[in-house]
Amino acid sequence: MTWLFTFLVHSTLWLGLAWLSVRLFPGIHARLRETIWCTALAASLITPTVHALNRPDSAVWRLAVPSVLAGAEHGSGEPGHRDGEASVAMAAGGEVHGRESGADANWPAPADFLWAALAGGLLVLYLLRLERLRRRLRDREPVSDSRARRALAALGGRTALDPPPRLTASHSLGSPVALGMGSRREICVPVRALHELDEGELRALLGHEVAHHVRRDTIRLAMLNVLQAVFFFQPLIRLAVRELRLAAEELCDDWAASQFDDRFAMASCLTEVARWVVRGDRRSPVPCIGRCRSQLERRVRRLLNERRSFRPPSRAWRRTGAVGLLALAPLLAPVVAPGPDVSHEDRRVLEGAAPREHGLSREHGLSREHGIREQAERGHASRTRGTPAISREESH
Repeated sequence: MTWLFTFLVHSTLWLGLAWLSVRLFPGIHARLRETIWCTALAASLITPTVHALNRPDSAVWRLAVPSVLAGAEHGSGEPGHRDGEASVAMAAGGEVHGRESGADANWPAPADFLWAALAGGLLVLYLLRLERLRRRLRDREPVSDSRARRALAALGGRTALDPPPRLTASHSLGSPVALGMGSRREICVPVRALHELDEGELRALLGHEVAHHVRRDTIRLAMLNVLQAVFFFQPLIRLAVRELRLAAEELCDDWAASQFDDRFAMASCLTEVARWVVRGDRRSPVPCIGRCRSQLERRVRRLLNERRSFRPPSRAWRRTGAVGLLALAPLLAPVVAPGPDVSHEDRRVLEGAAPREHGLSREHGLSREHGIREQAERGHASRTRGTPAISREESH
């Protein structure tokens, strides 16, 4: 739970900074937006792990939190804290307390079980969505339309996809989707797309789905869905996934429009597909061109806008900047550690140990005073009898 709580703090920091940068510069290119969000997600995972492996004083600043939230009851990882707990237990004679702590260390906390159960349930729901989509597409058949096959062959010649994606059509789809990976790549389109789209619009539609396979968006989206399920307690991850999906769709629009130098055909295709979107397309677990109608409208306006967004930095600059930020992120992120206050259990142990130590010291003082008085009386008696006190003491 310590790592999860640190992840919550760090992900709020990094994803919040990503959201703020995108808000302050709304005209930046989709590729740069994608780099910003991916870097923020990577930093959210890297910095808690680095802090868990290193000493707490390795970061620039420290965030003090209650011991219960930081998981200090199961060992905070600081030697001073562990030594303090050991000394308190020894001072109090806490044999039972030490036995209970050892038992707690062997069994996860109830919060761990709760997190694991909820994350596992969300992962099962994601798998069920994939299974529901598979059953929905059981009626798909290979496409024999000559226009579609020529367009796909032309697009395949401009990419490094080997083998090219398999092209199928389904009556239950309202929007085309990209499926599979590697040798099992597939593009499934609605049957009506083969009859209602002209040649330019059909090429744009297929080009968009081919771009998803070129970018490996099927793998990326699966990883994002798993990340969103595991860290369900961080709402900013849902925002990051939505923004990354939008950036991916815009980049695929640009790639498809650039293949045939026809932005208007891509915009017309999106407008037509917006009328076909059905309810099942809106929660598609795979890349889908028409998942959200509001985003379709934004993408159409973007394609038709002559004043395009600012060009992004080159790939080398973007990668260098992302690597540099990730290298500095563990130093800039705060160390999440328990504050100087002691927990309720430790306070009770300390309160029980203080009277005992006071009683022991008082008893020791009384016994010493009694010994001094007894020695003085023996000396006085020896002087009365005429015998040296030192010799009588030595003989005794």
